[in-house]
Amino acid sequence: MPSLAEPTDRPLRLAFLGDANSIHVHRWAGWFADNGHTVSLLVPEGFDIRPGLPASIQVERFRPYYRGRFRPYGYVAEQRSLRRVIAGLRPDVVHAHYLTEYGWHAWMSGFHPYAITVWGSDVTISLRRSRRTAMYGRVALRGADLVTGDSASLVADVIAAGARPERTHLAQFGVDTKRFCPGPDPVELRARLGLEGRRVLFAPRLIRPLYRHGVAVEALASLPADYALLMGKYQVDEEELAAVLARAEALGVSDKIRVVPSIDHAEMPDFYRLAAAVLTIPMSDATPVSLLEALACERPVVATDLPSVREWLGDLDAGSLVPVDDARATAGAISRVAARSAEEQSEIGRRGREIVQTRAGQDSNMAAVEAMYRELRARRP
Repeated sequence: MPSLAEPTDRPLRLAFLGDANSIHVHRWAGWFADNGHTVSLLVPEGFDIRPGLPASIQVERFRPYYRGRFRPYGYVAEQRSLRRVIAGLRPDVVHAHYLTEYGWHAWMSGFHPYAITVWGSDVTISLRRSRRTAMYGRVALRGADLVTGDSASLVADVIAAGARPERTHLAQFGVDTKRFCPGPDPVELRARLGLEGRRVLFAPRLIRPLYRHGVAVEALASLPADYALLMGKYQVDEEELAAVLARAEALGVSDKIRVVPSIDHAEMPDFYRLAAAVLTIPMSDATPVSLLEALACERPVVATDLPSVREWLGDLDAGSLVPVDDARATAGAISRVAARSAEEQSEIGRRGREIVQTRAGQDSNMAAVEAMYRELRARRP
């Protein structure tokens, strides 16, 4: 327990492990930095950090186990490197974002308390690839002092994978509902993208096989000619993009595809406001932040019918849920959205935004995590 001389509300010292180029890591760690805590991000040597990391987050480098040719020595070298960096920072909590790789780093450091936030595919896909991966995952989860997931179904999955139930909690990444809110059609952005007169299908997920952009292209091919599909090239899998574009050419819809090089996070609300429908149709998912951002902007969403997604859309708009890899059903759901009256869409939009404000506000969710961090610090010897 803290001593009487140590205020329980003093700022936290937090060390995060995660993808330094991920907007989700930026937003989570950045919230704590913006709220007066000392925040460091532990980044493997050789990892290229692109512009965009908030200046309030301090970067510290460590030697990862895979830098050495001899793997057993690499594990020892990483452990020593991490322990040296962490000892210099003296954090109250080490927090890994994503179980595979970053959760393993947290466990290998030997530091406590450490937390792991699972993102979805790290549990539902990665742990099933091999017995070794499942074993490493179980060890890291079992040793964690705190585990969070952003849906009830993901929390159940991570407990089944090895997390201790009493240490596992539901926590959203959260949405800034002041920024992500309804607004007028962004006419200038629409003109810049050459989308005047088009009904825009916005697919905001990374262009990677998991997220099934090819299915979106096939759905587009069966829709009226005024539809267009808009995608962002952030952290793109070039082979997947090539396959998607080849499929679009084969189906004769290349002229309806827009791939923007990148989307500044500050512009994301306007990209949602462009959309006649937002598509998020992966084969596996936790709670997509893009789904919550779209709902906060009162835009209709067509999404894969997964347990984590049904937690948000099941009572709100079940007709927009579609089976995995079903282009025909996806096109049908888009058509149903288009057929709604303005009054019906306004009511669904209003209710969707209320759900996000109630359950997924960034400030309320991060404040709850902050309380969890403080509890972990209070339990330290």
